[in-house]
Amino acid sequence: MPDRPDLLARLTLVPTLSDREDDRSATAGAADAKLHASRIHPEKFRVPATAPSHLPRTHLLDRMDNPQAARLILVEAAAGFGKTTLLRQYRERCLAHGRQVLWLTLDAADNELRRLTAHLHVALQALGAPGDSEKPIDFSPQALLDKLVVLDQPFAIFLDDFETLESAPALDFVRQLLRVLPSCGLLVIASRTTPDIALGRLRAHGQMRDVTTDALRMSLVETTTFIREKCGLSLEDAEIATLQQRTEGWITALYLSTLSLQGRKAPADFVASLSGAHLELADYLAEDILGRQTEECRQFLLHSSVLGRFSAALCDAVTAHSDSQAMIDYLQRANLFIQATDEDHRWFRYHPLFTDFLRRALERQCPGQAQKLHAIAARWYLADNHPVAAIEHYLLAGDTDNASQQIDRHLDPLIDDGRLRLLLRWFEQMPDHQLDAFPRLILAHAWTLVLDHRYQDAMQLIERHRDTQEMGTIRCLLQVFTDQIDAAYATALVEIEQVSPQDVLQYGMLATTLAFCMVATGRYEQARALLTRMVSPKAQNRSMLVDSIVVCVECILDLVQGRLESTVARLHAAREVQAQRPEGKWAGGRPSLDTLRAMARYEQDDLVQARQLLSDIPSYALDSGGPDPMIVRHVLLARIAYQNGERAVWVQQLAELEQLGRRSGSLRIHCAAWLERARIATLENRLDIAAQALHNAELAGNWQRPDLVLHTCDTDTPFIARQRLRIFKGEHASAATALQPAIAEALERQHNRRALKLRLLYALALDGLGRQKEALDTLTPALRLASEEGFIRTFLDEGPALAKLLQRWAVSFKAQCKSLGIAPQFLTDLLQRSTTHGTPAEADVDETDTLLTAREFHVIRLLAAGNRNRAIAEQMHLSEHTVKTHLRNVSAKLGAQSRTEVIAIARARGLLD
Repeated sequence: MPDRPDLLARLTLVPTLSDREDDRSATAGAADAKLHASRIHPEKFRVPATAPSHLPRTHLLDRMDNPQAARLILVEAAAGFGKTTLLRQYRERCLAHGRQVLWLTLDAADNELRRLTAHLHVALQALGAPGDSEKPIDFSPQALLDKLVVLDQPFAIFLDDFETLESAPALDFVRQLLRVLPSCGLLVIASRTTPDIALGRLRAHGQMRDVTTDALRMSLVETTTFIREKCGLSLEDAEIATLQQRTEGWITALYLSTLSLQGRKAPADFVASLSGAHLELADYLAEDILGRQTEECRQFLLHSSVLGRFSAALCDAVTAHSDSQAMIDYLQRANLFIQATDEDHRWFRYHPLFTDFLRRALERQCPGQAQKLHAIAARWYLADNHPVAAIEHYLLAGDTDNASQQIDRHLDPLIDDGRLRLLLRWFEQMPDHQLDAFPRLILAHAWTLVLDHRYQDAMQLIERHRDTQEMGTIRCLLQVFTDQIDAAYATALVEIEQVSPQDVLQYGMLATTLAFCMVATGRYEQARALLTRMVSPKAQNRSMLVDSIVVCVECILDLVQGRLESTVARLHAAREVQAQRPEGKWAGGRPSLDTLRAMARYEQDDLVQARQLLSDIPSYALDSGGPDPMIVRHVLLARIAYQNGERAVWVQQLAELEQLGRRSGSLRIHCAAWLERARIATLENRLDIAAQALHNAELAGNWQRPDLVLHTCDTDTPFIARQRLRIFKGEHASAATALQPAIAEALERQHNRRALKLRLLYALALDGLGRQKEALDTLTPALRLASEEGFIRTFLDEGPALAKLLQRWAVSFKAQCKSLGIAPQFLTDLLQRSTTHGTPAEADVDETDTLLTAREFHVIRLLAAGNRNRAIAEQMHLSEHTVKTHLRNVSAKLGAQSRTEVIAIARARGLLD
């Protein structure tokens, strides 16, 4: 049996590779390029041929032909509605209009991200994308996005059969592609299902066009043209109308009907007999066609239908005949729903509707025969060295014993290839007892459940198998992920005594988890001592993953204690170290570090950089980080979107976060989504809605304890939200009574960041009670800490009420800033930022200043620093067109006639001090 720690290492590092999610850097090299080039399948680029029966869909093409600002055209419909045909016709129109095109027919294997991007790279090269022909192609996803960004000639990317993309990395890559697509680019997708690629945001911004099932239905006029002109059938108007009504314009049903109508003497009888739902209708028509074939052909069709794709050799094995190639040739000549899947015409598949019918027919005629055929196919694939296909067929055959043996035999290469989601799907098809004889499979199953955010299922599995050290490590991590901090602390103390420090990865995972628990429960000195030992120069066999987690825990401790400046310094040093590492971009704890970087950037009010950091992290890269990275990503992206006026995106981010909470069983994730809804509703003075949102948050808030601090939620708890709501409802006395001891307790426990937030709310409560001097005095230590460490958003996120209180503090104490330990420049900057977020910093500031958005304010500052439009666009990660739009808006709001006047007016109003 292979060494178990090695298996744990493979599993722990696999989030950087999940389902081929190895976003390796552009330094992959010639060997990597050669490897991926060998996996290119030219048939995927082949555009389906035009058939004489195809009817031009002119009215649909006209709708698609003027996408204006659209980034995406989505053709979404059920099977058999002519999606591919419409894409092919639109491709021809694009070419006629001078738009370059890239066509790719997707399949299930494209869920492997590197395979998908490798094919897109090759197709992009054919378009003449910039690149060094002397160098091997860099097949990384980021390299592909970089090439697309710089294209300046109109082009379109066509992705057919998009419904086959299901993996998070592949879908996340498409989302990124849509974000970076230049204005001259267009993505055209055909899919049976609604793709999970942030369609709500695209619709809200008018950046997509839909072609739905209803739009694809053939009209009576089209049906008449199709039947009489394309198929040469002489049906009466009434018969065509009946056929149109019975099929409801379903193109495949109409096509199948015309095949059955060929040569009939009484077509009216056939048309009148049609009835039933779509699939039943397809079965009826297919059976009519199947009945006209020879017995040998029918048996071949039935037996080969169990194969997703097939070759002559495979069919020979399954059918126990040697004439499969001749039969395939006949099916091609007869156009019996068969299609080649490779350039050499060695592999084929049937139309999915036809496949479904054949499989049901086989089961009706020969119950249980399909399982026997799957077993034969499995043995053939094993002999041909295709273990994945073999395992799939063993499972379809119901032979879980052979399937589990093969999974165990090929587990290491499957993990190295990042096929964890495939493994999880296989494990889910097996009874619990089947895996008991394979300890490595039990461990792999537990880890795949963790990465799928199914924490409760993973814990149940671990509790059934507590006898291995690796399970102890995963159990400890799971207890942290489910906020059982005390239990995780106790588990880690026991488990770490049984692991040698020489087992670097396992010891490191336990030690960092223990340190995290120490921080969360206030054992700060113990945590720092443990972390210091782990990174001491004497430490042997260092792990980049463990070193990165150490930095993360140190940063978390700094944040909790209010040392933002130290956090930023640590993260900067870690980035310098990571830049020198040869590992992949998302390896070794990079995602967790980047979420912390985003937290720091957000707190410093650098919303552009925070958003970029979070958007760049693929969703799959956060799978192994538990609730905290998920909460940071979604809550901060929601807040930034709200600040930029993108309410639809704000709603979407919180909905996705809530869904993650449900899926994982994490009450804290669920609570975080409702807390953010309650915060915004409170600031908008929609207090009934805020109260309901807070009620939902409190139902999931049993993780909240005064002695426990979880860094992503230490300033966003049900208690804090409750006091904010009380203040807005005018219940100032009850809020003040609750907040005063909470501040003292937070300071005693060194929860200084939480104490900062509590002080701001306490000042608002005191101000509401008319105790203005006490309110201003409460702000002084808050401003001192903020000035020393750079806290900004903690203030801004409390809205206009706090901004007005800050202005009054400035009127009374601005002259004493230095003696109070507050940098005057920090105060000026904070007041100005408060102005751009809806409240003027000075009573006599022109009202138009309050209309400036944070992004427009950023544009003004970069403009005043001497940057031209291109430089501003690069620094803000925007297009030049967007920068010009912001400048026009700023000029209108300030009443400026030129760039020079914008800067002059901004200086005069103190916006650039």
